[in-house]
Amino acid sequence: MTKPSAILDHLSGRTMSRMLEEVLLEPSRSLKLSLTEWDQLIASARSAQLLARLAWLMRTHELGPALPEVISDFLLAHEALADAQHEAVHLEAHEVLRAVAKTDCPVVFLKGSAYVLSGQPVRHGRLLGDIDIMVPRKHIADVELMLKLGGWSNAHHSQYDQRYYRQWMHELPAMIHRTRGVVLDVHHTILPPTSRSQLNAGKLFSHARPLEGLSNAFVLSEADSLIHCATHLFHEGEFEKGLRDLHDFHLLLETAIETGLDESGLAERARELDLAWPLYLALRYNQRVFGTSVATRALELLRKNCAPSQARLRLLDSLYERALRAHHPRAQNTNSGFALWLLFVRSHWLRMPPHLLTYHLSRKAIMRMMGSSSEGHG
Repeated sequence: MTKPSAILDHLSGRTMSRMLEEVLLEPSRSLKLSLTEWDQLIASARSAQLLARLAWLMRTHELGPALPEVISDFLLAHEALADAQHEAVHLEAHEVLRAVAKTDCPVVFLKGSAYVLSGQPVRHGRLLGDIDIMVPRKHIADVELMLKLGGWSNAHHSQYDQRYYRQWMHELPAMIHRTRGVVLDVHHTILPPTSRSQLNAGKLFSHARPLEGLSNAFVLSEADSLIHCATHLFHEGEFEKGLRDLHDFHLLLETAIETGLDESGLAERARELDLAWPLYLALRYNQRVFGTSVATRALELLRKNCAPSQARLRLLDSLYERALRAHHPRAQNTNSGFALWLLFVRSHWLRMPPHLLTYHLSRKAIMRMMGSSSEGHG
């Protein structure tokens, strides 16, 4: 009889990472897994912050009764956690809007909180770490003041952190409520002003969709939500949640296609916002990682617009496919670590001019060596 340890030795990190991707696409594959394989799948999903999403897929495909009871109960508990977070987001959205009501400015909810508040299918099983909003830059000082009067305060206190965010970034230093502990990120656009992409944030506000039942509250348009999801993934360099963010994009795209996505219009909108490249990458790796062939016209239009060389694509494929699968412990090695580091540097290169990048990364390295905990940015 084969020992479990022998099975684990046989299962490489890449194999287990691929297993998670396959189960996300075809949940019935989970019925063939042994308890040992389930243990590895759960470890992979936990690292990728996809446990609650996995639980939702099992339930909606009515697979729960066929799973081992211990697995079924475990997954249900994680889906319940996501549901509780979603209830909290609805309550917190009202608190945020109440706090900033006197500014009379539009508040656009972003990312996970937007998915939840707008009721999009991508919300299912989506865990949230904080609430993200975007307001016009001309209102940012008034919004910050009203939030402070409402109980929020800046989480970053060092002089460098404050200057870093206020001078170079697209958001205020993270704010946290003094009694509820809710973390709020207040943006005035979706990319730093120093970024190489020349994004006009006003175009995002002009296409935003109002949220029903909430005053002066909005979410991005369907096309802009896809573009923002892609931009966040391929500009931020935070690949600890990379597979989750790519699966968010996958579900957003799936919903858009079901409702009649205008692929030419999507590609044109990305070009208009100067964000064609991150959308191209998201469409490319949605195909390569999840094995789907959708939005091929948009992908081809963006490929012609971006005109990447084959050598560049081979390099990026090697880096991104390692990074997106590095969430599984057995996939973490020197190669994946180096890929993550290169993509981290690339993300800063996209967001900062060379002199600022050199200064910022040097300072971060010094602060790490000195044991500083002030590492919230970058």
